[in-house]
Amino acid sequence: MNADRLFMLVDTCANIDEVKHEFPDLDFLTYFYALLGYYCIPTIKLYNETKIDENTLNGILNGKIQPQRDDLIQMSLVLNIDLKKTNFMLSLAECETLSYKESRDSLIICSIKNHYSINKTNIMLSTCNLVKI
Repeated sequence: MNADRLFMLVDTCANIDEVKHEFPDLDFLTYFYALLGYYCIPTIKLYNETKIDENTLNGILNGKIQPQRDDLIQMSLVLNIDLKKTNFMLSLAECETLSYKESRDSLIICSIKNHYSINKTNIMLSTCNLVKI
């Protein structure tokens, strides 16, 4: 798979179907591992920086557990990827994408755009009496 082409399409295409047309076998795990490789992120960073239980994270990375939306949001914050790539990852995992219409999502989007850590994001959410990720 050509990661440069994949991420260029994700950044420029209007919806997931356009990318899936070009990469018909693309699934969440393939995309996620492409992100790890493209950005040179070791998996140990996910274990160290997310709040995801080690067994759950193992299951997600092995494809045995379907990731939850908040797990994916944490992973995107650790990867430091933009909103388009985050929403694409959420779509591939069949989770609801982030939307400005929801106050919690708006704060998470702000965190993504400002490259905040999970801890800083959770402090913001908690300050606004919203559920932490």
